Amino acid sequence: MKISELISSFEAQVPISLQESYDNSGLQLGNTDLECQGVLLAIDVTEAVLKEAVDLGCNVIFTHHPLLFHSLRRITTETYIERCVAFALKHDLVIYSAHTSLDNSPLGPNFYWARRMCLRDVEVLDPKSDYHYKVVTYAPRQDADAIRAALAEAGAGRQGEYGGCSFSVDGEGRFTPSADAHPHCGAPGEAHVEPETCITVLVDKGRLSSVLSALRSVHPYEEPAIDVLPVSYQSSEVGSGVIGDLPRPMTLEEIVDGMSDFQPVERVCHSRYDGRPVSRVAFCSGSGASLYRRAGRMGAELFITGEAKYNDFYDATDYTVLATYGHYESELMTQNILGEILSEKIGTFALHYSVNSANPVNYLERSNGK
Repeated sequence: MKISELISSFEAQVPISLQESYDNSGLQLGNTDLECQGVLLAIDVTEAVLKEAVDLGCNVIFTHHPLLFHSLRRITTETYIERCVAFALKHDLVIYSAHTSLDNSPLGPNFYWARRMCLRDVEVLDPKSDYHYKVVTYAPRQDADAIRAALAEAGAGRQGEYGGCSFSVDGEGRFTPSADAHPHCGAPGEAHVEPETCITVLVDKGRLSSVLSALRSVHPYEEPAIDVLPVSYQSSEVGSGVIGDLPRPMTLEEIVDGMSDFQPVERVCHSRYDGRPVSRVAFCSGSGASLYRRAGRMGAELFITGEAKYNDFYDATDYTVLATYGHYESELMTQNILGEILSEKIGTFALHYSVNSANPVNYLERSNGK
């Protein structure tokens, strides 16, 4: 298949519209019209990862962290980013990164962690508030069922475990077609009153374009009336971090042991903790320390993330127990997540997990107290 098909399939499950405004998720560089020869999965793009892809015969690299986060003014050999761009272009590699688009997705690392830890009653810790729209249209009553069906098929009206949700109310539409119009009902130059149904559906940003296309394709009017209104609806499945209840009260040590079953945990830093078991926990991969206040307000007795600032460990004691175990470590699971999503399209035979993914943070180990 073409690389563009692979990316389209991935984005149907993890839409770019989920990313934060500061981010640069998505296609980083490369010609997506090429045939996919194999995919290498990694956390970051490095020169070692690029060479590994070439050696494996892969021409696509999927990563969590974007290679291009800030704009480039030139491409030389001075920085590793510039060298990576030059190398990738020279070898016809395509690089795609799913950063906060994956973080904010129900398929991302936070919900993955919640599933592996068997959390119950899981919800997003910090829901995205700018991700949904109300789409409103008006159509002849006899066409309302067909329009509602088309909207539902395009992905509109999804709310939690319910699909095809809409609200309709009947009324009268009034219009006067011009002499050059080709009206579905009424006649040019004559005022017309049509029994109409007003249909309202909730649509997320990722599906808005396809929903509007589907609506226009099935609407009988030459000039359909369509309103697109931003709303502050907050989904329990889209946003940063997760919070939920453990299957039983557990100590921090027991929780870390459970985490170690699906990801490496070498060291844990934490704020003041009295050793008592906790029942309600929150988690955010990467740099999620800014959410500890929200976690505490939502009842979390423990909040786990990748990294935090020094003073966060002081300040968090008024809200919850704050624990960190490394930015890189908390996001290692994204390789497996990317693999699971992509394997549905191309199979595991064409997927490779990088052996050169490495933590950029290194530690000097000392012995004998020296």
